[in-house]
Amino acid sequence: MGAAALLLAGVAAGCGREPAAPDPVPPIGNARDARAADPCALPTGAQLATLGITAPGAPTTSSEGRRCEWRAGTGTESAPDLGITLFVDGGGLAILAANSEATTSRVRLAGYPALETFTGTGEFCQYDVGIATDQVVMVSLDGGTPDSCTALQAVLPAVVESLPVLTS
Repeated sequence: MGAAALLLAGVAAGCGREPAAPDPVPPIGNARDARAADPCALPTGAQLATLGITAPGAPTTSSEGRRCEWRAGTGTESAPDLGITLFVDGGGLAILAANSEATTSRVRLAGYPALETFTGTGEFCQYDVGIATDQVVMVSLDGGTPDSCTALQAVLPAVVESLPVLTS
């Protein structure tokens, strides 16, 4: 068999392979339970003030679950300044990781496995924090100071810790 035929056979054999399974999510210690939580009640007034938000949150829903949105500005912006979504019925962080963008980083936040997505200049940041095998707190911030990821890192650990410990 010629070199071209061997190369073609190798490429054809590679096309029939199943894609690799996504990396498993690291173990989650000190699991939390967000199933009964109200996303609008999770951050305290002091935590919101740290982010420059004084207006009350507006409850809504997203495809992932219950959500709350806060706006720091006049309300004319097209996206919320802060959004918290409770993803408790869809497979957890493993599903989000398998479907994440190539630019999403796997990090740990307050000891919990998380996905971090941000814009290059830091005006937008999102953390998807795995608080239990099948539960995720998704938090996004647009316009944080000094950048959105740093601002979220200052308040998000306390928000997660405010959730009750998962008992079963």
